[in-house]
Amino acid sequence: MKIALAQMDVKPGQPRKNLESMLRMVEQAKRQQVDLIAFPEMAVGGYLLGDKWLSDEYCRYLMEFNDALLEASDGIAIAYGNIFLDEHINDRVGDSNPHPNEDGRSRKYNAVYVVQNRKPASRKQQTRLLPEGVQHIDGIANYRIFDDKRYFFSTTGVAQDFGVPLEGLMQPFMISVGGRQVPIGFEICEDLWCADYRRNSRMLNPTKMLISNGAAYIVNISASPWTFGKNSARDRRVRELKADINGHFVPFLYVNCTGAQNNGKNIVTFDGGSTVYNADGLPIQHSAAPYREELIIVERFDGSAAERQEKPAIAQKHDAIIAGIRHVRDMMGAEEQPGYVVGLSGGVDSAVVAALLVDAVGRERVMAINMPTSLNSAKTRESARHVAEQLGIAYHVLPIEELAAVNARLIDSVDADGRGARIADSPLHLGNLLAKIRGTSILSNIAAKYGALFTNNSNKVETMLGYATLYGDVGGAIAPIGDLTKSEVFAMGKHINQLHGREVIPLTLFPDQFYHFTPEQIQPSAELEHGQVDPMTYIYHCALVDAFTDYRKRSQEDVMRWYLDGSMEKNLNLPAGMMQHSGLDHPAAFIKDLDWFVRSAERSVFKQVQSPPIIITSKSAFGFDIRRSILPYAMTRAYEELQAQVLAMDTYAEAPHA
Repeated sequence: MKIALAQMDVKPGQPRKNLESMLRMVEQAKRQQVDLIAFPEMAVGGYLLGDKWLSDEYCRYLMEFNDALLEASDGIAIAYGNIFLDEHINDRVGDSNPHPNEDGRSRKYNAVYVVQNRKPASRKQQTRLLPEGVQHIDGIANYRIFDDKRYFFSTTGVAQDFGVPLEGLMQPFMISVGGRQVPIGFEICEDLWCADYRRNSRMLNPTKMLISNGAAYIVNISASPWTFGKNSARDRRVRELKADINGHFVPFLYVNCTGAQNNGKNIVTFDGGSTVYNADGLPIQHSAAPYREELIIVERFDGSAAERQEKPAIAQKHDAIIAGIRHVRDMMGAEEQPGYVVGLSGGVDSAVVAALLVDAVGRERVMAINMPTSLNSAKTRESARHVAEQLGIAYHVLPIEELAAVNARLIDSVDADGRGARIADSPLHLGNLLAKIRGTSILSNIAAKYGALFTNNSNKVETMLGYATLYGDVGGAIAPIGDLTKSEVFAMGKHINQLHGREVIPLTLFPDQFYHFTPEQIQPSAELEHGQVDPMTYIYHCALVDAFTDYRKRSQEDVMRWYLDGSMEKNLNLPAGMMQHSGLDHPAAFIKDLDWFVRSAERSVFKQVQSPPIIITSKSAFGFDIRRSILPYAMTRAYEELQAQVLAMDTYAEAPHA
């Protein structure tokens, strides 16, 4: 049997473009005499469509594209993902009972359609409870960015509704191959990630049910986002399925989409990673490269394990950000990539953003604006000029001192309380004024003038701690590095230099291993006050951000326990001696810093929730991934007790690592 995995770039909300790609790949598969071609989950309309899924009319519209795919199935079997709106369930099952989604609205399925020779494929054992030629997802993802129970109904839900065993609904489809009928089981995405779905204290394993019902192959169509280590996680999950079956396994084929989609607050990238596994659960064939559309054709299913070549984490994050930036064109429904205006300050954040934009859309679409005042040093001005020259992008210097003075005079003309206060009396207020002029008055208006977009250059640490100004640097159409900690921004800058083969990002911006800077270097600063430097101890605070925002989140109480037992470096993955080098081996200094960090994060939620769309590069990103309510800050009782224990210590002592 010859099977093709159509790893395609799915454009969300653009079914006509998706259909064109699908029909092109079907014709390519036919020319190579493929028996079955499988497309990713929700290949027709895209997966991350938000509340468009609540519109029955829109679901009907997406289902209209099924006709063209049915017609294209002449001489080939096609499996593909699309929505199924079950409007005629009563006619099919022969009753008059209500069969809604769990929210009371129309029942909708995240489904795989299986068609061959212009007809829906037949199940090995037919059932009127499921639509003809359609199988839908059992595991409904409801974590991180996924909110699928809001939209879709599961196969388990159908079994419960009609009081039948789930196993009876997990039937393979019969595919005609050279005059014989081959039973193939079809799954959708989350059905692979089923180890955490439990019934009777065991894994709820759709693969096991399909194989028990006679499936000779399993095909999983997926829309599974990239995260670092995702290929290893996929391989591990297939091994878990095989171990749970504890006996006869079959070849397992996994097809994923490429490109990017968004939920309004995050841009989510899809790397592909389509893979063929043999009956031992070992990967024997896989896609050639991430984020690349590819038709993978497989005829043999008994090969030996194929080695994967994985890039380092920062290189994979670079690829994800590039895919995320390129997705903005699809968000706009444009044929060409938009132009970008970036505020180039001379610091490492804006330099890295400018370089990423050039890597993604080309230097001719990027314009850099430097907006100095007397607070900006000659070093940062020279750094900004250097970056622009190395990237070959348009570069303009627009001093804003005069504009700031005019704004200050206008604001100072308002004396509501009779105190005669001036905005210049407060360095914080004056700094915020400068930031707002840069973001709102300059960058947004230049972008509008040229029909371009401007970027948010904040990193994840700044976002968490609120070290940014609303309507100033908290603005823009996209936040390319909003899910990178400052440590990762430095690493990304070095990676960019390596990719370009020259010093695009000035070496004066990079600290040593303990994140110390020499007097000749440029220490991170917003340059909104005289002598201002960023208040963060970057490698340490980056590690706290990682711990506090990880998928398995840690707390300030955990951090204090690590301090008490000397395991800070180990648990936060810090260099040995980091606490001493940063002066945090003194308990009072540590508690003061931790209290500042936690209070800053908790009091900045109102900024976090207003961030532009952030490209996800971690396992937990601000936006729709990390969902925050705006609440007053309060310590727990455990926090107060642990704080007292830490303050009673003489000094921090790093425990020896095993």
